[in-house]
Amino acid sequence: MVYKTVPGTMGMFEISGHSQSEFADYLAKNSIDSYRAKQVFYWIYKKSKLDFSGFTNLPKPVVGFLKQNCSILSGEIITCVVSKSDSTKKFLIKLDDGNLIESVLLQSDDKRLTACVSTQVGCAVSCVFCASGKTAFKRNLTCSEIISQYLLMRQALPDGNDISNIVFMGIGEPLLNFDNLKNAINLFTDPDAGGIGARRITVSTAGVAPAIEKLADYKKQVNLSVSLHSAFDKNRNLLVPLNKKYNIEALLAAVKNYISKTKRLVTFEYVLIKGVNDAEVDAVGLGRILKNINCKVNLIPYNKIEGLDYKAPSSVEVESFRKILIKNRINVVRRQRKGFDINSGCGQLKAGFLNK
Repeated sequence: MVYKTVPGTMGMFEISGHSQSEFADYLAKNSIDSYRAKQVFYWIYKKSKLDFSGFTNLPKPVVGFLKQNCSILSGEIITCVVSKSDSTKKFLIKLDDGNLIESVLLQSDDKRLTACVSTQVGCAVSCVFCASGKTAFKRNLTCSEIISQYLLMRQALPDGNDISNIVFMGIGEPLLNFDNLKNAINLFTDPDAGGIGARRITVSTAGVAPAIEKLADYKKQVNLSVSLHSAFDKNRNLLVPLNKKYNIEALLAAVKNYISKTKRLVTFEYVLIKGVNDAEVDAVGLGRILKNINCKVNLIPYNKIEGLDYKAPSSVEVESFRKILIKNRINVVRRQRKGFDINSGCGQLKAGFLNK
């Protein structure tokens, strides 16, 4: 039997951009038993097979239909570089339209494997100390392009290893791509797809207050991470231009609402830049605005970025800042640096290493 697509479905169906039920409906409309969707999802998400030819329990006509009318991935790995210091892996991925993004695979001391995925081509927020912000925003990634990063990195792992955590901390502002972000999280947490617990997924934002409100109403217990970087609007306006639209007061109001609705602790990311936001007054101000908020602060010494003159404070200065926050009863940790030697640390992603 040879299957033919029904009218209106002649374009390639992106499996990684749809739920299993949506795929089952598509198959049924094309006279293929809907239970085949579960089999396909098994091969893709449980066995990391990304070629229809390897789906050995499917009839040849079904495999032929899939090859002709469906796609699994929306991109391919062009280059992978590995950190000599901590085995962090950075992947340059070429999307189907030729645009480039970067994704990172990080290994923790407890053997957790975390996939750091991008959500946009370029970045629409343009924080001044971030390499991603120097790359002009082109478009949002589709759900399929987000999931494809995970599938590609997962396939590159040795047998017996698997990705345990997802962080939306790559290139782009996740909350400006909310619908595709939500659909991707649905697939990551689907037991028949990624099977990753919601509490092992972190969404990072530069402070899109209305979308934080939307995330608070989303029925998934994901983690929220807010890139703050200053306790003062005047300074944050310079570092994070988005602050001119959603100032610190509006941002914190959205965060408090998020905590109230989800009962979840929120993480505030704070990149320490020498002479910019690392003074005692900055630490005291940070302690003041975060008082009585269920949160923790990640202190991140600035990672050097080519073309920018910013510098990181010394270890002594970082520790002094940390102690002031502790004195003000703020839960604070200094984030461990990962992949610094391959420009995959916080703020260093820009999809440009192929040119080097």
